[in-house]
Amino acid sequence: MLANGTAYALVLLGGLLVAAQLRLKVTAGAELGETYSAHPPLLFFLLILSAAAAAVLYPFVAAQRPKWARFIAGVGGVVMLAGSLVVLTPDFSQLQVFYFAISSTVIGFITLRLTPAKYSLHSSGQLLWKNRSLLALWVRYNILSRYSQTALGILWIVMLPVATSLILTFVFSYILSPADIGNVPFVSFFLTGMMFWSLFLQGISNGTVSIVANLGLINQIYFPREILVLVKLGEGLVDLAFIFVVTVGINMVVGVYPNPNYIYLPILLLIQLILMLGIMLFTGYLAVLIRDIQQLTIVFLQMMFYLTPVMYPIDILTPNLAELVKFLNPMAALINAYRDVMVYNRAPDFVSLYLPIVVSGVLFYSGYMFFKANERKLADFR
Repeated sequence: MLANGTAYALVLLGGLLVAAQLRLKVTAGAELGETYSAHPPLLFFLLILSAAAAAVLYPFVAAQRPKWARFIAGVGGVVMLAGSLVVLTPDFSQLQVFYFAISSTVIGFITLRLTPAKYSLHSSGQLLWKNRSLLALWVRYNILSRYSQTALGILWIVMLPVATSLILTFVFSYILSPADIGNVPFVSFFLTGMMFWSLFLQGISNGTVSIVANLGLINQIYFPREILVLVKLGEGLVDLAFIFVVTVGINMVVGVYPNPNYIYLPILLLIQLILMLGIMLFTGYLAVLIRDIQQLTIVFLQMMFYLTPVMYPIDILTPNLAELVKFLNPMAALINAYRDVMVYNRAPDFVSLYLPIVVSGVLFYSGYMFFKANERKLADFR
């Protein structure tokens, strides 16, 4: 019951976060006053109560509709929380309650009904933890072998993004005025966004081919198959560490110094890694079944690049369009948040990150559960 209660609480929390972002950032409904609270303290008490009620309801529904029981009980929790908000918090936006009901139902349908739960996340995580030494060894071997025959070695990790940034700085200095990017050096503006976009690009593209490239190994020995995907994520993190040090150095040269808001960077990076891993688990498995996935991923990444404010400031868009881009593209909100911290010396706008947080969590959970439910089928392919 505790596990079900936690799952229902997370679904309800996800719905509340999405609803808060929609209500606060989208121009719709009555104008909100300056004292409006999108998440009053009573809301969280009601959330826990509704999640517990859904967990109690589950076994009764399971006796009648076992396949739909988790989802139906979750909807019961959604209805209870929505009704409680309308009755007990009259000042709470009813439009936000509507957003909550829709978004939490969608989240619940994806995670509680569509996602196969053949193995628990806890047991799969325990098995992966036991094989952590294999993961670390594999990442180290791949990094060393990648640059073992090159004259400059690991310097290649930083040379390409830095060279690209310097070239684009020269080009865009004639296109964008300093006022467009907030009177900061363009090299800092671009390199900060490009650094974290490169992690996303490298992780998704390499993760997509991670399983296909190792089918022979899969047929020879058993190990948790998700390690193949995590290795590619680990390689990207190693590259990011080198590029980050160089970026901070370049920023200091041009007058942009580290600041106390760097404390938010681990949170932002964690959100991005969870988002990436969810996508990589899906594409890595599907690329084995449908080889066209590799080409589709390339097209997807190209579209994402132009929809992500890497080369341009998102503020050049109209306010509503900027919010729509950040709402539809989690990486747009994350890149903007990274720049807030590293370039503009301010805390990120966490309300704009509510949806990326929820999307990342849903993609990771559904991707991992889907991967673990089907990983035994990988040995059937050549």
